[in-house]
Amino acid sequence: MPEVGSELNEHWQAPPAPRPHPTTPPQRFDFGHAYDPGRIHPAAKSAPRAKRRVPGRTLAGLAFVALSAAAAYAAQRTGALDRDRLATTLGFGIEQVSLTGHRFTSDADLFDALDLKSARSLASFEPDAIRRRFERLPWVQSVEISRVWPGQLAIRVTERKPFAVWEQGDSAELVDATGRQLGPVKRDAVLDLPRVAGEGANVAAAALMTTLDRHPAIKSRLVRAERLSARRWTLELTGGGRIHLPSDGETSALARLAAEPQIADLVAKPGQIIDLRSPSKIAIRAASAAPAGGG
Repeated sequence: MPEVGSELNEHWQAPPAPRPHPTTPPQRFDFGHAYDPGRIHPAAKSAPRAKRRVPGRTLAGLAFVALSAAAAYAAQRTGALDRDRLATTLGFGIEQVSLTGHRFTSDADLFDALDLKSARSLASFEPDAIRRRFERLPWVQSVEISRVWPGQLAIRVTERKPFAVWEQGDSAELVDATGRQLGPVKRDAVLDLPRVAGEGANVAAAALMTTLDRHPAIKSRLVRAERLSARRWTLELTGGGRIHLPSDGETSALARLAAEPQIADLVAKPGQIIDLRSPSKIAIRAASAAPAGGG
């Protein structure tokens, strides 16, 4: 061993690596993605993206937008018939319609308003126009129209509620709280609805019944409310009694009646006519003494 500090003139050379056997394939080192000796600027690799699933509603919406554009072009070139054919080919034909929520409106009237002869596909279907036609039907209050892809319509009808029986001469008709005429009914039909008569009684009935809600003793005995000269009411009670109300101040007139217990008790007595048309006094007489007051 040479001494410390002495100069070495020998060169150390690593022994040559043994050559592999000819039958052994040469070993290759995998540098991975951090370094590739075959590239000057290695390309960055990213983790594989997860596949995104597009919601079915989105696909249907995009398809409908494309359909509308194609249908508009087809309509300009060849007309509505080919537009419906194109829509049907793409899966937007109207093949099924469901109607729910109706009781008094016939299926035939609803399908007439739907008018599928003019709208054979969703491309030519106009929901606003359909909705207006539906709401012109007597019983229909509102309608909800939903498109169910492919090729279906779901229609839910909300009908009006009968509020009173409006008698006119020998006929009678159901009306709702707004006074809208819903349809005829037998005059002698037994219905748990108030009966009104006279010009404008159908429209004014709701306000009168709201007033009578504060006076259950009178309302429970009401047989019919007659509107006279389209200005005031005469209430016909069980037992032949009547109450004549003024053209203005019906609420205050009935409040005056309720404030006098002895007079209010006459409501239950048969054949009593109570006249509240005067703002300063209450007139009472027997039904046989005088006919019911006029206008």
